[in-house]
Amino acid sequence: MSRYEGRKALWLAGCAGLALLCAQQGHALAQTATQPDAAAAEAQAKADAQGLITQLSRVTLFADRQETAVLDVPAHVSVVTGADIERLGISDMQQLTRYLPGVTVARQTSATDPFNTFGGFTVRGVGGNRVQMLVDGSRVAERITDGTRDYLDLNFVRQVEVVRGPASVLWGADALGGIVAVETLDPEDVLKGRSMGGQGRVAYDSLNGSGTASGVFAQRWSDTFAVLAAVSRQSGHEARLSNARADGGLYGCPRNLTAGQLPCNKLDRMGTDSYRGLLKFVWTPTTEHRLELSADMMRRDTDVDYTRTLGRQTNGNTVTSYDRKLELTRHRFGAEHQWTPENGLLDSLKTSFAFAPHKYDRSGLLRGTTAAQQAYRTEDLLGYSEDFYELDVQATKSFNTGALSHELTFGFDGDYSTQDYVRRDRTTNLVTGAVTEARAGGFNFANAQTRRADVYAQDKIGLFDGKLELTPGLRFATYRIEPKPDADYKLVAGSPPFVRQDNELLKSLGALYRVDQTWSVWGKYGEGFKMPTAQQLYTSVPGSFFDLVPAMDLKPEYVRSLEAGARAEIDNGYVAVTAFHARYTDFIQNFYNPPGTSIYTYRNLSKVQVWGIDVEGAYSLTRDLTATASLSWQKGIQNVSADADTTPHTLPPLTAVLGLSYAIPDYNLTLDAVTTLASPVYKVGEVNGFKPGGYALLDLFASWKVSGMASFDVGVKNVFDTRYFEASAAGMTLRPSTSVASQNPLELQTGAGRTFSAAFNVKF
Repeated sequence: MSRYEGRKALWLAGCAGLALLCAQQGHALAQTATQPDAAAAEAQAKADAQGLITQLSRVTLFADRQETAVLDVPAHVSVVTGADIERLGISDMQQLTRYLPGVTVARQTSATDPFNTFGGFTVRGVGGNRVQMLVDGSRVAERITDGTRDYLDLNFVRQVEVVRGPASVLWGADALGGIVAVETLDPEDVLKGRSMGGQGRVAYDSLNGSGTASGVFAQRWSDTFAVLAAVSRQSGHEARLSNARADGGLYGCPRNLTAGQLPCNKLDRMGTDSYRGLLKFVWTPTTEHRLELSADMMRRDTDVDYTRTLGRQTNGNTVTSYDRKLELTRHRFGAEHQWTPENGLLDSLKTSFAFAPHKYDRSGLLRGTTAAQQAYRTEDLLGYSEDFYELDVQATKSFNTGALSHELTFGFDGDYSTQDYVRRDRTTNLVTGAVTEARAGGFNFANAQTRRADVYAQDKIGLFDGKLELTPGLRFATYRIEPKPDADYKLVAGSPPFVRQDNELLKSLGALYRVDQTWSVWGKYGEGFKMPTAQQLYTSVPGSFFDLVPAMDLKPEYVRSLEAGARAEIDNGYVAVTAFHARYTDFIQNFYNPPGTSIYTYRNLSKVQVWGIDVEGAYSLTRDLTATASLSWQKGIQNVSADADTTPHTLPPLTAVLGLSYAIPDYNLTLDAVTTLASPVYKVGEVNGFKPGGYALLDLFASWKVSGMASFDVGVKNVFDTRYFEASAAGMTLRPSTSVASQNPLELQTGAGRTFSAAFNVKF
């Protein structure tokens, strides 16, 4: 048994023991618990039946910086609650988007990410750093070429919001394609008016053998003071793609199996341990003031037995083993003050300060023999950190001017961040004792300090007794990035790094008209921008055969977007239709090689247009049976340069998600069936790009409330074990080099086969 398998078995045994203990305790407490009456049970069952893809009664905080019903904002917003996450066995970023058509997450399988993490969310044709990610309002670190954006942990979640379309007017740079915002639990979410409360959960997912245990406790110490403490641990191995083909499928499999490399259907053997703690103190000394102090700490350790480079190399060396490790952390320490003055000067004033450090530390130990048959080892290190100091001041004021009502939201949004990149490779000849060290290799760039300081204002103007709402918005954004090269930074002749600073005036205009009690129509114009990153501006690696050259004249990336929609809310459900068109300009191209030179750099290049239609709805067929549906269709074109022909832009296929939820109140049981239907991909941006076929999946879930305290969640995803490819496979080359076919097989982009998840929950 490998050390990964042994650790997994030990961890799962611990989870099983905890589940048994909780079950026994829950049974004992259930003997004395007061049973809910039939009406309450029915109401709870019906509430639980409102599944992931229905947005009735859900509230957004990020669409307009106010607590607003999702169906009352001029935007397309999806809210995934913590209850959805638990009931549907969602444990990572990719699973989070499984039932959100048009929103995707790609697993990174190339050699630049040996840990197969997730590269970020893709929304309306753009992804990675072009979609802003927030946790409790704080930024998540950007992905570098040899890094990740996989900093999310989905324990202790109140809800996750996905705002489609540019949101830079309210949330600043990087919200080019949209926002994915995570909100964590507050004490009151657990207390629900009581003086004490808590919840515990143990869960298992067969896709990566992960076992998760978490606990949350909240206490109200007085009428003015409450505290929440939570802790979780998750342990697992690499995802196992049961429908991937060992022979490499269309690519073939040039891997050296005799040297120990794995077949092309397997990710390298991996063990992961994740830890998280959340602590919140809430003090409300008066009805006017609320102060919250919070600490959120997450760490994920990953060990990989990296086999893709085993065997003889082109330089004559032979690699016999390569052990790699990743220590990834995301912390947040925050203070938030909410003031709701009674004197009427303002309706509210919220001031938030946060320190959010991120760290990506990768190390490796490679062993082998040289062409001269001398044993050697290479120790490599890549360290990247991005730390944010953030200040957000938001004021609101409601007032009237004649027949018009106003809800004015305005404030300051700023942050100061530091980026630090370290790369070192040290090789020791174990025969001669000679040591050689190379620093600042890979994709080395200058360390940097970034300052954003923006002011914004938005006014929701009500006309005709609120039937019509117009919402103009403005943001004046300033940006300054200063390089701080260390001793390892290697200058390319004639390209010293210098300070970049820019400012932008961004505009938005939304409109919502309530035709009657049932129908409403809305439209929105929005703008967004994305500043170049420190890596794009200051990468500098001179070499013997080519140079990586800084690109300090890069312009920001922009988007201008138009959206229009119609909604109908009826007694038993709702339907919503959204049409959109987004025009992106000045996209930054990575590693451009000017003809006739031996340099590689970045440049503003492509223009992309994306348009499409989103549809979603829900309807209660009977008192206990609810149907839900959502659909996304997108199409796009791109120009990779000013003189280039127009080509298709690679986008997810037409996708529909259909669900049925059946509540059985007499047994405290809810059953869900969810079908995902995807068409083939017909067009991709690459001439020889792969076009995945269509597919249909069926997922089944059951939630059983055993008692007033305890419940079980079970699920089977991809019941019929259908073979299919994730949206991220579209556009991958059909003419790979031997290196690409070996390092990044197409088969590793297949979707998961049949998987099983189960969880036991206790709430008190």
